Amino acid sequence: MTDAAGLAEYLGGFVEKVGIGEDWAVAKELFPGVIIHFAFNHADPEFPARLQAFYSGKKIKLIHGDELATMTVSLANQLLRYVREENPDKKLPEVCYKV
Repeated sequence: MTDAAGLAEYLGGFVEKVGIGEDWAVAKELFPGVIIHFAFNHADPEFPARLQAFYSGKKIKLIHGDELATMTVSLANQLLRYVREENPDKKLPEVCYKV
């Protein structure tokens, strides 16, 4: 995926680096004071490709873990859908076709 700004717009979020050496990162405010961050690293000789989710915000402690999990899965599905739709002629990882 090469268009983090396009993905952020698709999700209704914004581009924001997490600061862990990620190749790209996007964030979305789920609720006022609750933000989810997705950070992606391409595969390298040492590690496989990985997508991580992080959470922040002044009200993050008010949200239950199962609610965060549900929102994370929903947004990850949207993220994968965007990747699939933006790359119709590329062979993508199998996970992109599960949504």
